[in-house]
Amino acid sequence: MQSELATRSPVTNIPWLEDLGGSFKAKLREVQTMSRPSSDGKTTTTFKLARVESAYDPRVVQMLSPGQLLAIPNVQNLGSELMFSVFEIADIIPMHYSMLTLSTSQPGALRGEFMGLIDKEWKQNSKSTWIELVASPTGYIVDFSNHDIRYERKYSPLLVGSEVKLLNKEAVKRFVCFIPPKNTTPSDLEAYSIGSLLGVIDDIVPFTINFTQLINFHVGVFCHTGGGKSYLTSMVVRKALQAMSDLKVVIFDVSSEYGIHLLDQLVGQESRIVFSKRGIQKKETKEDAAHVLKNNAVDFYKRHVKPDALDSKENELVSLVVQLFRDDKCKPMYVRPQYMETIARYRTYEGLLDSFASTVSDKYNANQQASIYANDRITTFLKDSGKNEEDVVEKDVLPILEEILDYFSKAGVKQNATVFGLVKGLEERLNQDVAEPEELGYSLETLVKELLDDSADSPRLFVIDEEVEAARDLATRIIDNVFKQRRSSFNLHPRILFVFDEAQEFAPAKEDARGDTLECSRAVERLLRHGRKYHLHGWISTQRLAHLNTNALHQIHSYFVGTLPRPYDRQLVGDTFAIDDALLERTLNFAPGDWLLASYRATNTQNVPVFFHAINNEACILPKS
Repeated sequence: MQSELATRSPVTNIPWLEDLGGSFKAKLREVQTMSRPSSDGKTTTTFKLARVESAYDPRVVQMLSPGQLLAIPNVQNLGSELMFSVFEIADIIPMHYSMLTLSTSQPGALRGEFMGLIDKEWKQNSKSTWIELVASPTGYIVDFSNHDIRYERKYSPLLVGSEVKLLNKEAVKRFVCFIPPKNTTPSDLEAYSIGSLLGVIDDIVPFTINFTQLINFHVGVFCHTGGGKSYLTSMVVRKALQAMSDLKVVIFDVSSEYGIHLLDQLVGQESRIVFSKRGIQKKETKEDAAHVLKNNAVDFYKRHVKPDALDSKENELVSLVVQLFRDDKCKPMYVRPQYMETIARYRTYEGLLDSFASTVSDKYNANQQASIYANDRITTFLKDSGKNEEDVVEKDVLPILEEILDYFSKAGVKQNATVFGLVKGLEERLNQDVAEPEELGYSLETLVKELLDDSADSPRLFVIDEEVEAARDLATRIIDNVFKQRRSSFNLHPRILFVFDEAQEFAPAKEDARGDTLECSRAVERLLRHGRKYHLHGWISTQRLAHLNTNALHQIHSYFVGTLPRPYDRQLVGDTFAIDDALLERTLNFAPGDWLLASYRATNTQNVPVFFHAINNEACILPKS
């Protein structure tokens, strides 16, 4: 290890245990069961805590920190002495004997004298002092038999009074860090890291995770406003795109943050920035092009939230945004109004066949058989060509329309008949080759088509920069369209990750959901419930869990937790994901960039809370000079 205290004591022959050079002398004092009402007040939540006493040493108390792992002997240890329960330190409390009797019932002068004596003894190894450790169970036991280390999810009663050790750096890595394939190079290993572990003595240990499993089973990020949710999301998305070659990401950015937070990826990857046709100037002449390009880039930059650390880098950032516009990655999108939905249906074969059916059902229709013939001929064409009724009617149907019109002529169908006008009008429209409104620019249909395209040169990152109301409508439509096409295509690639920033706006609690908001909430819930079987995945980011759709929340298997000031939100996290209150309370003291991750799949062990310091996303945006 990196200090004289970090050398393994000869008292143990187990190389995975740590006693800080013999200075960490700890024993299990008691096991407590704590109960409190659940966040909804309907049930009782119970947590188990271990209280460990260690001999006081000024150097030891400085080296201990929340998140470190303890090996506590359990009843399995009675036979082999090589099996321990793994507990995680939640709190560290230096104790002095006089503290136990010090109370406000004593005179102030006497209390002051006692506290003065206590203060002096903190700097020396007094027999009146000790260290109290509050530890939470991870649900795992560790087995050191066969000269190896093996973790197993299992409960075993603890032995009160037994000697407690720390797990060393290598044991901690084997416990929580995802182990990449054996042929992984050091540079590849960095691609799996999202930060460094907290609670590792005198060392920096990269925290590696399995991105495929993280994304596959949905992700949640919970932290107060300004706590760094979008920074963390951007950093992990950047890493996931690097680690997963078949991944595409769609971010619903209602706060205009990700256009800057992921600017390097938007420039470096094939990507799209999608927004309404607002604030974009058109090029009137070639001479105007450069001026308009710069103005559009400056407007884009001003409209987005910038990290404080990059305030002095405006020129560099605007230069990258100019590159986005030059590469035609910024797409003002045509969003079809609701009244166009009905018209869109009658552009398809389904609408055409429905029109024929309407003429057949008209009373006193002398051309009924002509309508039936037209219907049968179009149906046969669909079968022979392999088309679906949902497909848009295109020019390849023109020969069939000519056959139908020829039949009408022979059958004596008058030109003023409804069915004749229907077929003749369709023929004329197709021959005119008039572009449909959604084909006049970048559209929702274009976005979905690019999203489902699994070719190597298709866009991989989409940032939808819209106001909340428009973003909700787009989210509903995109999810429904992608689901529909995935189910009919039998193609599970590429993987698609939908990121909902300010998720309470997209999937609010049921009592807050009405109209379009309710439709969006149902779409997000459907994505989280059923998307995984179609390689469609969700990422929700919010500061108020209390306002989130509970059914959606329960589908998440990996969750990043930052500082949540409201007790109810912390309790809801603890109840939903079975994290002890003692560990969640530690998040209140997080420094910027500190996070707690618990995952059922992405880490090496299941649902073990891991404290880590995330990679700084701001340092990734601009190229290294």
